[in-house]
Amino acid sequence: MPYINANKVKDAAKCFTKLDLKPMDLFDSRFYPSHNESLSNTLMYFLVMVAMDHRISRPGRLYKAVVDGEEYKGADLLYRLGMKMYESNPHFFSPENLSKIGEEDVVSWLSVGDATPPDPKVRAILLKDLGSKIMRMFSGNPDEIIRICEGFLRKEDGLGLLDILRMFKAYSDPVEKKSMLLVKFLSYRGILNVADVKNIRVPVDNHLTRIALRLGLVTLEEYLEDKVRKEEEVSYDEDIIIRYSVREAYRYLSSYANLNAFHLDDFLWNFGRTTCLRDSPQCFRCFLRYICRAYETKMFLNEHNFYNTWYY
Repeated sequence: MPYINANKVKDAAKCFTKLDLKPMDLFDSRFYPSHNESLSNTLMYFLVMVAMDHRISRPGRLYKAVVDGEEYKGADLLYRLGMKMYESNPHFFSPENLSKIGEEDVVSWLSVGDATPPDPKVRAILLKDLGSKIMRMFSGNPDEIIRICEGFLRKEDGLGLLDILRMFKAYSDPVEKKSMLLVKFLSYRGILNVADVKNIRVPVDNHLTRIALRLGLVTLEEYLEDKVRKEEEVSYDEDIIIRYSVREAYRYLSSYANLNAFHLDDFLWNFGRTTCLRDSPQCFRCFLRYICRAYETKMFLNEHNFYNTWYY
């Protein structure tokens, strides 16, 4: 089993206490609805877009295109196309429409230039499941999800937001990447005031996993580290075990450093895209290099190989 290196976590926490972490801008009109939009419309937008926020780029197949004269790639392009659709046809995001959506609708929506989604059939299934269940379980009113959870992520009656989200296929990840990302977005937008902040965790994706493994926050047993180093595909269970360990390591780090876990996630996500890069880490400008296992050993592990998933 992977284990969390408490000493490394504490060393990293000391480095992070020197930073002034700020939340991302969830009102950037290129990617997100304005503050004037209704709660229902904004909630549906984020439910849909986070449901789509997985594996949009693949090895050798970068999701990249120019939209309105500006180049976007990966998640930035995904959310840019989300807002383009929202501005032209907000009904697209309604539970009623989602319940009838098809693969061809996803291809039409998320394709621009040479960029096209790698798994449109899966994405259509996720959206149809989301729309159908909101129609059936909540009478087509997504606001009910927020009302029922009462601000709690987990409740003894099983009706916390994380509990409710689990009924949707798109949000069924045991490590709750998309669910935590949605919680972050909704809290930043003022739609959700989290009552049980102790249950907040970072939404673990490739960037956060890569950073944790390189720093040595999480140590893999020899056979698993060997698979990661050779870029062999891990199993379903191994993927969950690795990501869960990474999630808990960051929980301890945010606690030791007295950081908002979501602000930490914002920083790490950007850090993984600009500094701790997959193929060419920019160690010369990394404030963590002197406590980094990879920098010390010159063995730069990447995130584990598990691409056939909609969890993250």
